[in-house]
Amino acid sequence: MKSHDSVAILIHHVERDSMLFVRQFRPAVFFNRAYKVKDGMIVPPVGTAIDGDTDLGFTLELCAGIVDKDKSLEEIAAEEVHEECGFKVPCEQMKKVAVFRTGLGTTGSEQTLFYTEVTEAMRDTMGGGNPSELEMIETVEVPLARLRDVVFDENLSKASGFAFAIMWFLKERYRPRIVEVFYRNTLEIGLISSGISLVAVLTSLAIWRLLT
Repeated sequence: MKSHDSVAILIHHVERDSMLFVRQFRPAVFFNRAYKVKDGMIVPPVGTAIDGDTDLGFTLELCAGIVDKDKSLEEIAAEEVHEECGFKVPCEQMKKVAVFRTGLGTTGSEQTLFYTEVTEAMRDTMGGGNPSELEMIETVEVPLARLRDVVFDENLSKASGFAFAIMWFLKERYRPRIVEVFYRNTLEIGLISSGISLVAVLTSLAIWRLLT
């Protein structure tokens, strides 16, 4: 089976402390989730009207596209960001993160992962994909503080490359604000603070006794 190589882009909105992803309907995911072989049910033949909760077919993904043009990977990545998410990003702002294989059991095609940063000044359109290709893409904004939760949320359909990109960002790029650290460690900080307060009280009592 022949397949195009592809690019995927992890987009960090630096002004909004968020990451931008895309949400779209994937028929294969829908049929796999809605028509699992259970109690005699099987996937209906091609052409059968969709019967079930269509939300089961929506996936959360990185902005991405196939390499089908005689252009550099950076140029293609920048075009995909503009097409799907509406931001104009200079090619030189595409940072190459990694190259890996997708569809290992079928196509074995190569995907190059990029990282880029955007601001509102770079927004040109609302994105949404290419209508001529029948794309219906929704941009989803996720706060940086929730990225780890998104990775481990089993109710969200996502690819392994999506999870890899987020974990790379959290390890290599993310520097949480002190308030985020505080909220994530409220109990620990509370216990430490209580311990410090107790020591301070005992020390004050000891000094008072010495002076009296």
